[in-house]
Amino acid sequence: MTFTARTDTERLLVELNSALDKTVEPTESVLISPTAAVVGPFYAITALADADVDVSECDMSFITGIVDFQIPKGVTIYGKFASIAITSGKVIGYKK
Repeated sequence: MTFTARTDTERLLVELNSALDKTVEPTESVLISPTAAVVGPFYAITALADADVDVSECDMSFITGIVDFQIPKGVTIYGKFASIAITSGKVIGYKK
């Protein structure tokens, strides 16, 4: 079923919805298990299982003073990750 916008507001909302869909749509998704660092860049990372991030193997230079951390299962974090490395768990990295 196609939605037909009848007012300027409806047309604007349809255009905004279309534009926003394209900004967060990944061009590639990468399943990441405990290995060496996986090269991105990734704009989001979702944990499929509790995942321990090894920052010594990652390029997260946009964050200062960061130490190893855990991404709980089901949580998505956003940022500009040049690479990601985990020591346990599984994550999906989303590329633009």
